[in-house]
This record gives sequence, structure tokens and C-alpha cells, in this order.
Amino acid sequence: MPIGNRLILKAILFCCLFLAPHVGLSQDFLQRFPFQKQTTYFDFRYERDSPQIPTIARFADGFIDLVNRDFFDFHFDYPIRVLVLEDRAQFKEFLVQQLHTADPPNFGIYVPPFKLFATYEDSGIGTFTHEILHPLIKSNLTDRPLWAEEGIPTFFEKFYGYWKNDRLVVFWGYQNPWRIAQLGPNLTHIDLSEIISDRADLRAVEHNESALRMVSVFLWQQGCFRRFLKLIASHDKAPYPTYFEAVLQMPMDRILPLWHQYLDDVAEKRAEILRLPVSTICPDETNFQQFIKTNDISLEQSTQRN
Repeated sequence: MPIGNRLILKAILFCCLFLAPHVGLSQDFLQRFPFQKQTTYFDFRYERDSPQIPTIARFADGFIDLVNRDFFDFHFDYPIRVLVLEDRAQFKEFLVQQLHTADPPNFGIYVPPFKLFATYEDSGIGTFTHEILHPLIKSNLTDRPLWAEEGIPTFFEKFYGYWKNDRLVVFWGYQNPWRIAQLGPNLTHIDLSEIISDRADLRAVEHNESALRMVSVFLWQQGCFRRFLKLIASHDKAPYPTYFEAVLQMPMDRILPLWHQYLDDVAEKRAEILRLPVSTICPDETNFQQFIKTNDISLEQSTQRN
């Protein structure tokens, strides 16, 4: 089946299986979240008055400002509602019982019908950044290629940084240990041509997010990730058949040797990558420098072309 027809079929199934049960669903479940915190971009609702909430809320607004400043100016009909459950068990129970989610994820989910993001207190800030990118790219990058549906959000899930007054300073382009572990021996066999082509198997592209993230990090290391977003927004890929080739300004036969070298380099550094800590934002630069030194994290960044 051509990939376009598969996408149409997917949309129909999504409406039948996910949207339909919510059409008549009231939002009485909000009564479960008696605490509220309104920020510039978000409406936080949470089950208990947790000391983590102000930290999460501050980061959430800072992250949107950072992405708009350093990557692409994403426009959206804010605020986005964020429901914060106490723990993973309650989060999954809530998704099943209240939002009728048959196969709830482990960390967080964005629910388009309610324009809300549901998660729990200890899910991690990388989960937040990944999921929040979904509605932003859907609204702003309408011509995004299929692989970028997850390839772009997954890029934003791994980072290290600190607060400088009320501004986030963040370092990007790190591999994510659990994703590298998930790829296992398949790491060096990821088929780039298949991923970026319209002939790509829909299931393989959608369900192997770890492979898709490898593509985004490759673009970052080539200094092209930021420009990739801008090319999609401007519908500009001429004279190439894909945005991927357009941003690198070369055809696939010239890209593939770079790609295979990249995969080999990552495989060679696998042990080092697997020791990386979770995404972290330190309260200030002093704490950040100590964190970087303790965990032996490189701050070398690829210069991104506009």
C-alpha cells in the first residue's frame, strides 16, 4: 500500500479508536487535580501540592522561550494544559480509566482532543520536552516528512544545562543511553535511505523512535538541524527530492558515507554513551560546571547554520 494511503488509513483509525470515545467525554476528571499553577505557556493541574511543581513549571516556560529563541519560532494557541499525576501507576490508571487510552505510555502523552499533556512528577524533563514538541511541530511544520514526526521531538529529549538568571542555557546533541541500548547490534545497520524515503515502511518508521532520533542527531552534528526546521517551514527543498538532502546540499549517494561513519563513531563510543546521566538542568553555572566535571560530559557543540 502506498505510504500516502497508509497515512489516510491511520488517520481514520485514529479518529475511530481515539477521538471518538472522547467526543462526548466531559472534563470532570479535572476535579482530580485541585492544585493549579498558570504560567505564560501552560496551565498546570496537579494532584498534590508537590514541591517539584514550581521547578517543573519554571522549566516548561523557559524551554519554550529557549526553543523559540535558538531553534525556530513556534506559534501555538497557548496555554497547553498539563496534568501531573503523583506517580507512574496513577498516571497509567488515569489514562486508561479517564482518557480511554488502551496502551498507555510509561512517561507522558500529549492528547490533541483536549490540548493537554499528561505525565507524573518523576517522569523527567526529557519526557516533557519530547511530548511538548509534538503539538508545536504539528501546528508549524505542516510539510514535515514522516520520519520527522518522532525524529524532531526525540532530538529535544536529551540535554544538559543551567539557569542564568531567568534564561536557560542548554547544550544539545547528546546520544540518549537507553535509546542506544535499545538499538543494540542494529545501530550500525540503520537504513537512512529507507527512513527518509516515501517508500519507508510505516510501522518501522513510527515505532523505532530510537533510529529516527539518530537521524536528527546526525543533522545536528552536521550543523544542519536548525536549518532543517526552517526549510520545512518554508516548504523549500529544491532542487532535491527531500528536505534531508536539501539541508545537507548533497544527494544521498554522497550523504551515505558520512552517515555510516557517524554510526560507526557512535558504536565505538557506546560504553561512554551508556554512562551519560539523565537530562539535567542545574540551578546555576557553578553547579553545572561541577556536574559536567563529575560526569565527564563534553560541552563541545556543533555550530548550526541558519
